[in-house]
Amino acid sequence: DSVVSGYDNISDRPEEYAVWLEQAMKRLETAVPERTAREEIMQGRACVFTEEFGDGPIDALAKLYAETKSVDRVLEAMGADKGKFGHPYRDGNVIYEVRNPRDPEAFAKAATPYEKQMAACFCPLMRATKNVISKEYCHCSAGWYKGIYEGIFMTPVRVEVLEAIISGDEHCKFAIHLPGDLK
Repeated sequence: DSVVSGYDNISDRPEEYAVWLEQAMKRLETAVPERTAREEIMQGRACVFTEEFGDGPIDALAKLYAETKSVDRVLEAMGADKGKFGHPYRDGNVIYEVRNPRDPEAFAKAATPYEKQMAACFCPLMRATKNVISKEYCHCSAGWYKGIYEGIFMTPVRVEVLEAIISGDEHCKFAIHLPGDLK
């Protein structure tokens, strides 16, 4: 409750949401000193792939994996549907996702870090801030990937935020750590 205090009093202006969010992240860090616990909290607040695209794409990939037992075949199928999945690639038991920009044309033309952030980020709160924010906030996006991969492989995965535009990196990059029994 202390972390989300004041949320109900924010106007519809994105700038106010952004300021509130920066303060909420600081309150979360104070209230929950352990980093991994904060990451888990943020991942639990993620947007959900199936709410945006329905169950069909995840169900089809889960079926493909059940039939082939091949993570690589699943990644190939995901790569063929760039509108939903991007370009996942694998190194051992880690799948890497470099998030496609929300607006690829604007991203290519962006001259400043803020313009890149505006073009890249799907989160309206992050598009509203001009401040550098800890990539810990992007565990919300990590939760997006967690839902996708756990839905496909029907087993828990760990997702790590490697790079985030909002913290000054060139791209948003995630590592999805698969359990050792997935091939």
